[in-house]
Amino acid sequence: MSEKSFSYLSVFPDGIRPTRVVVDLHSGNIESLLPESGPVEQSCLLFPGFVDIHVHAREFPKPATKDNELIKKWESTCDKEMFASAGDAALNGGVTCFAAMPNDPIPPDNKTTYDRKRLLVGQSRCPVILFAAVTERSEPWADLPYKLYLDSNPNQVTFSDWRKVQDALSRYKGNRLFFHAEDPEILRKNEGQTEHWEKRPPEAEVRAVAKILEFTHRYHLVTHICHVSTEGAVNLIREYNATASTKVTCEVTPHHLFFSVDQAGYRADGRKTDIPGYILNCNPPLRSEHHRQAMIEALRSGLIQTLASDHAPHSLAEKKLGVSGMPHLDTLGPFVGWLIKSCGFDPMLVAKILSEEPFRIITSNLNQKFGRLQKGDGASFTVIDFGQKTEVGHADGRAPNRRLFTRCGWSPFEYTSLPAYVRSTVINGVEFNCGQARCRRESD
Repeated sequence: MSEKSFSYLSVFPDGIRPTRVVVDLHSGNIESLLPESGPVEQSCLLFPGFVDIHVHAREFPKPATKDNELIKKWESTCDKEMFASAGDAALNGGVTCFAAMPNDPIPPDNKTTYDRKRLLVGQSRCPVILFAAVTERSEPWADLPYKLYLDSNPNQVTFSDWRKVQDALSRYKGNRLFFHAEDPEILRKNEGQTEHWEKRPPEAEVRAVAKILEFTHRYHLVTHICHVSTEGAVNLIREYNATASTKVTCEVTPHHLFFSVDQAGYRADGRKTDIPGYILNCNPPLRSEHHRQAMIEALRSGLIQTLASDHAPHSLAEKKLGVSGMPHLDTLGPFVGWLIKSCGFDPMLVAKILSEEPFRIITSNLNQKFGRLQKGDGASFTVIDFGQKTEVGHADGRAPNRRLFTRCGWSPFEYTSLPAYVRSTVINGVEFNCGQARCRRESD
């Protein structure tokens, strides 16, 4: 068999229509897009494959050293997630390609360490794009996405001094830079606050974005701001882009769209929740309802270009100790149901923010184009069933209908029904069905 077809209501930029998508299995490309006159499931939509540009897969090469401390870090990291498990979690969530972050104990900040890490990504059944790390002495060596981290405490991959940031960025003129934007000075001033979200106030993000935009202009960077969470940061980016020849892009996470916090406590989708605060700790932290609603509207209007999971597979034991981050790969597709049914996003907008825009932002050198339904492009699709809910856990003990494949084994949505279900994930014409059992090829 040299070809395979998929008949669904399919999402194009100009609307939804019944389509038979014919795939050349030799090349993995779309061979043709034909009107489908036969019956199709009315509850299902075929999207161009979802692309997640912010994932912490955690695995890095085993250190060739007798340093017991470094070996323990490697073992601990792999216990949380490896490329194989992250890949299955991605397939489970309808993700057809993801970008892996570089904040490793041995950062991929040069060609040698980067190439060693690249040898590991083949363990993932979902295609992976690797970030390179910007460190104090690193220099660019290829057309790659480079990540720079800001934090109050310096380590092998974070910056806590703006002078050192400027010195590093001066070597990256014209390159694609992705930023974790929180001002180290403001974070240090607020270390004595009680609550995590008070230690990292909105002004930390706003001031960091202002500085990053200044450097973007000075060094002609192609800049992307990761996980924006404040109205002020979005407004700064909007003002910059009004006159910039190269536009700055940004992303928002599911947790900053769904959860919020203030002195009255935590909320989920605007309603008070009993989820423990340590579960919802993240960097940048959750914000007030005002900022949450502002992020939803900024994503809707295009001021924020893409949705990214910021998948951080920490164990629950680590979360109880105050570690920040949440896992979202398994639930990214079902979260689309909430955007459409609760927030009024249309499917064409979802395809733009989860397929077209992330592909445009993250890549410039892939051999195979994807992120859209077009003849000759890669045949990677996400099929979402809006007639079925996703339930990953219940307070009353009932079994979930969606298994998690991330090794950390939990989700902030465990006690929330998300109003959509990933029917299948297709990568280069190969179909994977997920759910209760391990993600498997349709032909298995």
